[in-house]
Amino acid sequence: MKKSLLFLLAISLEATTIQTLLSAIKNTPDYKLDTIMTKEVKIEKKNIQNSLYPKLNLTASAEHFSIPTAMRSLPPTESAKITATNGSLPFSQNIYRIGFNFSMPLFVKEIYDKKRKMNYIFASTKYTQKINLLKKQASLITLISNLNYSFKLKEALIQQKNSILTTYKSLKVGVDVGRIPEFKLLRLQDSLNQIDIKIANLNQNIAKLQADIFKLTKQNITTPIKLYATKITKGEFISIKPLKEKLKADKYDIKASKDKNIPKVELKISANRAFGKAYNTNDMIGENYASGGVYITWAIFNKQNNSQIEKSKVQYLKTSLNIEKLTKDLTADIKKIDQLLFEINKSIKLTLNSLALKKELLKSAKVAFKMDRMSVDEYLKYEDDLATTKANLASLVATKNSLIAQKALIYGKNLEKVFK
Repeated sequence: MKKSLLFLLAISLEATTIQTLLSAIKNTPDYKLDTIMTKEVKIEKKNIQNSLYPKLNLTASAEHFSIPTAMRSLPPTESAKITATNGSLPFSQNIYRIGFNFSMPLFVKEIYDKKRKMNYIFASTKYTQKINLLKKQASLITLISNLNYSFKLKEALIQQKNSILTTYKSLKVGVDVGRIPEFKLLRLQDSLNQIDIKIANLNQNIAKLQADIFKLTKQNITTPIKLYATKITKGEFISIKPLKEKLKADKYDIKASKDKNIPKVELKISANRAFGKAYNTNDMIGENYASGGVYITWAIFNKQNNSQIEKSKVQYLKTSLNIEKLTKDLTADIKKIDQLLFEINKSIKLTLNSLALKKELLKSAKVAFKMDRMSVDEYLKYEDDLATTKANLASLVATKNSLIAQKALIYGKNLEKVFK
């Protein structure tokens, strides 16, 4: 029993780590839906490859004709021989056939182009799947950062409330004996009520963030999650990679469209056995008939295919321009993020220094207020300043984590290694 409780406790503690939460995204239906994309492309790739394999069909038919019709081709010499011997001629009004058709492409250049194209489409889809996962993980980092900020803000408000409550209790003694006016006590009570309202509103925001995190991870988070971000090295923009693979695919799409004009070579074999009553003797007869050959199909004029070639060229140009545009935009985003991180790091240092000062100022303000050397509003201003500074620090840390997650996403870094 004790071992079971320890095991459950270990699982509970593990579930609150950032690595476990980031990994949990892979177990959600949202991520599994993304994996279906690669499966669909893989099936399409296999479908194109399978078109190079032979096709074998069994056939059967029952036909009625207005006049007796040949069950198979009959050379004149054979016809004369059958007639001379009063044999059954293979002509009938009702013909029944069973047989098979066999076909196999010997040379269809377009298929090989499409096969190569699907290799690049598959690679592009794999990158897209990875990007979608990173986007979800980056969103999770932002949500957790905001949740941590909300918890910190709530903690700061509770500390402010407790601090004012301590002052309230000590002041009440003076009010009860008539030494201190009741107005000051009422003013403190109002301030406590306002803090309770802020906490109530904050609880609503916390509930929303917890719900959003559950959607991504299927995990209930009730406590702050520790976050420590490692340094991110430069790399290639991951959003460019699927487009580069798509550009290669578009190139083969143009080639496939052009190669539709190249002759296609195909092997075809067919055989059947026909049954029917001979029209001259009314006897039931059966005849075998087969054919085989190599067939060439050459589209020497296909206006629609020319339009497809132009369409493929436009798509290639569009993808190429999208790569240039995205590279430009992401370069600007990285510069902006780096600048923001630089300023935020400075602000965090300054805020930490300010926080230490405001704690000391509040201690002095409490003494001055109790000695009636400071008004109630002036005292409450020191309480608000300390709580606001704590909130600002938590907000800066949350923003920093969110920016680091965005930077990691742009470079395609593993967020499970970036955040500890």
